Amino acid sequence: MCRVTTSTYDLPAAVANVPLAQERFAGTLATLTDSDLREPSVLPGWTRGHVIAHVARGAEAMVRLIDGVLTQRPAEAYPGGPAVRDAEIELGAQSGANELMDEVYETNLKIVYAFARMTAPTWGRQVQFPTGAYPANRCAWSRWREVEIHHVDLGLDVYTIESWPDEFVACHLPHELAKLPGRLPPGTAVQVGPSRFGTGEVVATIDGPDSAVLAWVLGRVGLAAPALATTGNLPELPPWS
Repeated sequence: MCRVTTSTYDLPAAVANVPLAQERFAGTLATLTDSDLREPSVLPGWTRGHVIAHVARGAEAMVRLIDGVLTQRPAEAYPGGPAVRDAEIELGAQSGANELMDEVYETNLKIVYAFARMTAPTWGRQVQFPTGAYPANRCAWSRWREVEIHHVDLGLDVYTIESWPDEFVACHLPHELAKLPGRLPPGTAVQVGPSRFGTGEVVATIDGPDSAVLAWVLGRVGLAAPALATTGNLPELPPWS
């Protein structure tokens, strides 16, 4: 059972599942060719190569933050800011399948090693994410989420939202639903199963498997729609990336 509220993260679940999620992601990558990487992903404007490069750069960002915690020196997830991050992803997206596979394999190992060096006190120290300061335990939670979500963003039949492990969905759906009101248009509410989110008039009802609801909340409407039963005008949510 995953224990999650809007402000805490299940650290043991995240640390245990990051290596498993990374292994599944790497296993999918091992089947791809150079031409596969040039195909569009689920994310607008990004090829599969962009998604894979982003996941590799994300691992490096988490390792920087963990290193900063362990050395007690302030660290940035992405030195140089968004422009440098985007340029690195663009460059990585042009790499061949073997090169990207090597990058993912190497960065996966680095992040597992970084997490292994952490202790209960260091997990509680603050790190600076691009969105603000949080306890370092968010690094593990964020990495788990990033790998699972971007795995389905590759748009491949071998790994879909139905492939998400039950524990991943159980841990992340309550957390994402808690943030839903802030992502809805002002004055808009939706009914998700038995629960209402947002303020104002209910403009849509949504029901279906938890994995599909999670995909919708994350902005993956195309992946979620076939499994959802909806009424009304479903509001468009910005994709999580």
